Amino acid sequence: MKKRRIKIIMLALITGLSLYFLPGNVAYGMGASGFTDVAWDYWGYSYIDFAAGQGIINGYLSNNGTYQFKPENPVSKEESMAMLYRALDAADKLESDEDFTAEYMELFSEHQIAEWAQKYVAYGLKHELLTEQEAAGFTDEAGLGIEAPREQVALWTAKAMKLNLTPASSLIYIDKDNISEEMTAYVDLLYRHGIMQGDDKKYFNPSDGIKRAEFAAICNRVFESANSGTYSVEKEVDSHRGTIVSVDTYYCKLMMTQSDGTAKMIQINPKTQIVINGKVNYNGLGGISTGTTAVVAWGAFYDPEGTEPEHKVLQLHIITKPAAITGLLTGIEKIDDKTSILEIENEDGDSIYYILDQNSLTDGTPKKGKQVTFIADGVKILEMK
Repeated sequence: MKKRRIKIIMLALITGLSLYFLPGNVAYGMGASGFTDVAWDYWGYSYIDFAAGQGIINGYLSNNGTYQFKPENPVSKEESMAMLYRALDAADKLESDEDFTAEYMELFSEHQIAEWAQKYVAYGLKHELLTEQEAAGFTDEAGLGIEAPREQVALWTAKAMKLNLTPASSLIYIDKDNISEEMTAYVDLLYRHGIMQGDDKKYFNPSDGIKRAEFAAICNRVFESANSGTYSVEKEVDSHRGTIVSVDTYYCKLMMTQSDGTAKMIQINPKTQIVINGKVNYNGLGGISTGTTAVVAWGAFYDPEGTEPEHKVLQLHIITKPAAITGLLTGIEKIDDKTSILEIENEDGDSIYYILDQNSLTDGTPKKGKQVTFIADGVKILEMK
């Protein structure tokens, strides 16, 4: 048993793992000021102070008796799951604190998932943050942890936060074409919510590893987002104005030249309903003419009549000729004191969804079952009577 403990300690010191069960070698609950390798003017000082203080990411005992954080060290896939779990735990946002390790012991044994990480990986598997195929790639043949790529961290983090994926995305990153297609919506989500922003040159660097200081920043933002409890229209919807220059119906893409002359590529979820001038276009992107000046906007809307809160309607609106629209107000989903999602049945009997917020002008309080006439800018209602 003594040899086994020594072996684990040596592996932790070599790979930089954050282990709770080694109190003699790991600093738990220590702020940034307690680490000799984190200067007060280091860009990640405040994030490290938070993450270390919460026990989300721990420091290490040096030979001279001081502690280090090792902010530039890369984070492994196992560590990623551990840190996300602890960040959710600190925010009181875990779906369950039950240990599901026993359910996945065969998988953990076959792929040499470290014992210290099994609880966290099991949580991710149980709550569908990652797949068994992904977990199989957590370690190499020697059982050592593999570095976590940035885009995969984005995927797990976005799933852990339980936030809305939108019907479309338009990434700002120069290297957006290098981001895996299945990761795009999740990278977009984290950008919208300020969790992962890329570097100062607008590169996301999807295949690069992620440093401990960077993960400390992510955990800090996950914690803040989980505790904000507010709905932000700016984070949940997007809108672009310009000229449509190409339509790719096969890959569900629109290319626009915005009014300021910049190009904008919009990737659309194949399940998204396309709404043109207030009416559902059952031909999807078909029939949209290039050279058309339009507002293209989208959002993920809760269905007021849905039986489960996770029921969402994905719609992308294209407005080519602004005009007043009349319809029957069939549903009102109050998000907070300032924002509501309205379900309006148009003349064709289709349900179209819009956002009503504190900037919308209304003639009294909207009431379900009433005919309304309104003007919208994309998915936001400007004025309603």
